Amino acid sequence: MNQRRTRRVKDESESINRDLIEIIKKYRKYTTKREWRFYLLSISVTSLIMFIIVYLLGDTNKNLLNSINEITVVSLTIVAIITGFNTTSLSVIASSNNRILKFLKNKKLNNNSDLKDTILKQILVFFSFSMIYGLFILFLGILIILIFKYIDNLEIYPCFLEFFWIKIMLLIFGFLWLSAILFALITSIRNASLLYRYVLFVADYEDDK
Repeated sequence: MNQRRTRRVKDESESINRDLIEIIKKYRKYTTKREWRFYLLSISVTSLIMFIIVYLLGDTNKNLLNSINEITVVSLTIVAIITGFNTTSLSVIASSNNRILKFLKNKKLNNNSDLKDTILKQILVFFSFSMIYGLFILFLGILIILIFKYIDNLEIYPCFLEFFWIKIMLLIFGFLWLSAILFALITSIRNASLLYRYVLFVADYEDDK
């Protein structure tokens, strides 16, 4: 009996991980190369400009640490809001008329050879990925705030943190971290547009019926 319970719990755990991996893979698949280029270009340029300004204004590494920490604190509030938006959007989609969900489930994606790729799955993948990614950013952000707060509260600020190579590492970290945050914002902006079109489709579908 115990072995059977253990096997069942293990199977359920593997099922959860499998779905998570599938969402990530499908998101990469459903996002076009043109969209990826736009994301990377817009995010990279914005992050680069931001940290060039931070580099010019921050005369010490401690000020740079504080700048990254402030960006994190402000961004976490925004990421929490958009994560809630994606969660609510999934609820709206799930509560749709069953006929609509069946129609979208049977509607295959254009120019896609995989018969399992449907419009409904694409919609769910976009919103699910953004929600999961937002939660991941929130988790990392909390860790960053705690670590930076500990460093800032040290009675004797370590002299080695003022080395130039430390500043370069902080700038690179800040650039990558801000890029990760901006990616969460951009994906949610795309989802807002997708939700807009979905609601219009539902309205038209009900009128046709």
